[in-house]
Amino acid sequence: MTKILNVNDLCDAIAASTLDDDTQRALIDTLETSVAHVAKVLADHYGIISEHAEYEGGFGGLCVNFRPAYEGQECPDVIDEGDEGGDWP
Repeated sequence: MTKILNVNDLCDAIAASTLDDDTQRALIDTLETSVAHVAKVLADHYGIISEHAEYEGGFGGLCVNFRPAYEGQECPDVIDEGDEGGDWP
């Protein structure tokens, strides 16, 4: 048997661990940096903007904001499917 954690579960486990605060912050920083890089590649592919990645325990986990690069730009389906209720200016 195994336990499967998604990235948000992993961040929660880091934050709740007995690791010292500096190690916890360093690990979460590494995940935030990696997710921000992935988001930028995806955003560049679709010609939209991605903002920083940030982990907020208990409030949505590790998230990235995406927004249009210009007024009136349509939201790519793959982004919309990730947050169907979110606003797209």
